Amino acid sequence: MKWYIEEKTKELRQAFEKEILKWANVDYKMMFGCPCYLANGKMFVGFVTNGIVITKLSNVEKEELKKFKETKPFNAGGRVISSWVNVDLEVSDLEEIMPFVKKSYNRALDSS
Repeated sequence: MKWYIEEKTKELRQAFEKEILKWANVDYKMMFGCPCYLANGKMFVGFVTNGIVITKLSNVEKEELKKFKETKPFNAGGRVISSWVNVDLEVSDLEEIMPFVKKSYNRALDSS
């Protein structure tokens, strides 16, 4: 299964990168065939086709996020990673989702 198709997600990824690549200690790496972003070597968000996977949110933050967007756990080829939140996005959704990405980023920085 291919989790990321660049042709379908390029515009969203580029808009997203304009913001997060300015943040301190952020690196880009392809993982699982998907663009992923790390803070001090810890993954805090990755892309899937038409959306993102946020890896470091608390349960309370996950519930807050559900008020804005439908979420689901990340399914890695039949293996469900319930601690990671998969969110389908449009470019117009970025402003409301970025506070959650920032929380995941900060948690990744703190865990280094």
